Amino acid sequence: METFEEGAPAAELTSDGLRLYEYAAGMLSFTPEEARCALGLDETEMTSAVERLEALRLLRRDADHPDRLTVVSPQFAAGQLLWPMERQIRQQSESVERIRTALSALGPCYQNGRQRQQSKEVELLTDLADVRRLIDQLTDNCRTEALHVQPGGARDPEALLKARGSMGRLLDRGVSSRSIYQHPARYSQHTVEFAEWMMERGAEVRTLADGPDRMLIYDRKAAVVSVQGDSAHAVVVYEPNLVAFMVSSFETAWRAAEPFPVGFDREWAKQVSDDLRQSIVRLLTEGLDDKVISRRLGMSVRTVQRHVAEIMRSLDAKSRFQTGYLIGLDKGGAPLVEPGAVTTGGSPRRGGAAPGTAHVSAAVSEGHRANHTRGDLSFE
Repeated sequence: METFEEGAPAAELTSDGLRLYEYAAGMLSFTPEEARCALGLDETEMTSAVERLEALRLLRRDADHPDRLTVVSPQFAAGQLLWPMERQIRQQSESVERIRTALSALGPCYQNGRQRQQSKEVELLTDLADVRRLIDQLTDNCRTEALHVQPGGARDPEALLKARGSMGRLLDRGVSSRSIYQHPARYSQHTVEFAEWMMERGAEVRTLADGPDRMLIYDRKAAVVSVQGDSAHAVVVYEPNLVAFMVSSFETAWRAAEPFPVGFDREWAKQVSDDLRQSIVRLLTEGLDDKVISRRLGMSVRTVQRHVAEIMRSLDAKSRFQTGYLIGLDKGGAPLVEPGAVTTGGSPRRGGAAPGTAHVSAAVSEGHRANHTRGDLSFE
């Protein structure tokens, strides 16, 4: 049977078809030959017109005389022609409503699930044991990349020893590993040995003076960050946009960091000392106190105070306020405290040799002890 688009106009009838329908409306019945002679159509034109009207249900064969045709009202023809379409539309409408009802019933399940997922996307852990268990799980499940930021100077020797197990398994799986420490970590023998151990197995380690807070990122899908003010607490982040932001922060710090050296180099020591000094100057201009600066740079408060005192003497400043003011006078970007400036006997001396490692190591040792007084969230 010929099919037609919904709403097809009657103009689809040819002129021969309209003439034939007008003829048929005035007859009780007729044969195609009678209509052809009456309308003056040839056999082909008549056959086409009859087939078209039959397809539209406007003509039908007489039940008693199949060779004869009778006319059908347009309303009855429309009912016969459109009923299958209307039935299909009703069935589709019923299917639409059943699907809509079934899917609507899943709405509460979806909302509850999303709420549970959102609660897991950012989760606060307040028990240090839970934090360490989670870090162990994430480390063991890591398959492509591990990114670590470990500020605070020297690491805990016992934690470093324990970390060799999980870190060794991670590196043996071929996982890419990059770690960022702070400069003072270079003067901790335990930390140096651990860094060298990691680098021998393919890891990369760098240091910088000041950078992001402690965070551990696994496969760019999950991150653990320390809570400011309580290092025994941690926030676990699974939300993709937040994790991507943390990865971006890590990459920025990584580009600014220096490769962890193997062995001692005097020029390198001088550069690190200058970086630390300039970081202290910058943090002083931000109005931070000695305790905050010590936490930011992984140094003891006593070491920061000693550096601040030397900076004040080099500027001939009488107070921290005056020091900040004098530093603020430098608009050209050149440091008022020149790199390499050290003090001897309380007087500034510029362009001198780098400070000895014993002096820095002692300062780091103080910072190391200070770090151990708090629950240290650490990959190692």
